[in-house]
Amino acid sequence: MNATTSPVNQYFKALQLDETDHSLSQELLQNCGIEIERCLECGKCSGGCSNAHIFDFTPRKIVQMIKVGDEERLLHMDALWCCVACQLCVDRCPSGIDIARIMDYLRERAVARGIPATRPTVELFHNLMLDQVHKIGRVSELYLILNYNLKSGQYLNNAELGPQMFIKGKLNPFPARVKKMDKVRRLFHKKPGQKGEVK
Repeated sequence: MNATTSPVNQYFKALQLDETDHSLSQELLQNCGIEIERCLECGKCSGGCSNAHIFDFTPRKIVQMIKVGDEERLLHMDALWCCVACQLCVDRCPSGIDIARIMDYLRERAVARGIPATRPTVELFHNLMLDQVHKIGRVSELYLILNYNLKSGQYLNNAELGPQMFIKGKLNPFPARVKKMDKVRRLFHKKPGQKGEVK
């Protein structure tokens, strides 16, 4: 009995190099400037990830899934909405692969395809924060907290902290709009990872 006729092989299918799907890797290279093939699979990203214990797939596994083009699982995974972009994985990667940017790109792709977030409150927070940046160029903590609590149904969440933060000047009811808002709004029309100055 040789290796090809072994009963074990009925359960495992060898992955041939020509079966891998490089389209997602190419998109990341073109849109974000990330060369996913530079990954050494050393696992330092997963070892340093502050949220790996709640991810359904570790950063290392996510990179492997990108290499083989497993797009469906990537866009439906819970890790997309658990990543806090702390950049620890990027700092530890010897190849400089920006996994935080990859997660942003995949998240945007999932939203564009209408795939519901596994954690709706996280998506709500993202949208409210970006909406404020689009309107005034900065985040107003006061209005972000109020809008989030109202739209998430957590009306009195952390309400006892409000007066204390207001007295200490941490909550400004009159946030200033940044200058040159046209430049800020043009950022929202750039492709993910697109480089270059906004004029």
